[in-house]
Amino acid sequence: MELLVLSDYGSEEILKKEEISESDILETMNAIDWNLFHLVGLSKNDSDWIEVGGNTGVDGLSVMYEKNNEQFVIDKAPISINQLTEILVSFFHNDGEFNKIYSFTGENNNSDPAYESGKVGQQHLKKTRNASFEKNKTEKYTPIEILELFLFAPFYFTRGSVKYNSFKHLFDENYILKLKQKTIIYLLNFIAWLVFFNYQINNYEKKRLEEIENIDITDWKHEHGYE
Repeated sequence: MELLVLSDYGSEEILKKEEISESDILETMNAIDWNLFHLVGLSKNDSDWIEVGGNTGVDGLSVMYEKNNEQFVIDKAPISINQLTEILVSFFHNDGEFNKIYSFTGENNNSDPAYESGKVGQQHLKKTRNASFEKNKTEKYTPIEILELFLFAPFYFTRGSVKYNSFKHLFDENYILKLKQKTIIYLLNFIAWLVFFNYQINNYEKKRLEEIENIDITDWKHEHGYE
């Protein structure tokens, strides 16, 4: 899941963070100066996201989200930042609680500026996300990152990595080139280990046979009448 914070009515990106925790949401919401207009969005993918925003002044606060390609706007504008935070945390945990507490409709017919600002912000957020998807498509690992991924592939594959995103995250966020690179790197690493273990086994077997051939069995032959 991605956390995105925009200011100045969605024209300036303040924060963009991937693979977040609940504490990231709480810290971000507490750090924002809500006297000024801000938008805070959480997105799982391009059609499953939520945005809260506005200010505590004339614009007011609003909440919008999209699910299964259908967009919803909160019926009654929130009156506190705590409400916005509560909704974001609920969305993060995917528990559906915010839908039980607050009422949403699929189309906004309210002329309240809070809704209008939220709509403009949502449109900008979606454009920003689409642009991010397009940019992600051509991003690739550096030679140093490729080397590190190759050397530590077994560890990263079994234990995961904070530095390098998972295959699922790369797929969800449209990192097409990185996904191909990582797949090839892991396959090459697997083949390299397979060749290495095969060599070790063959080498061990060769040494074992040599040791057997070099054993002096003269006394044994004499004792059993072979000489």
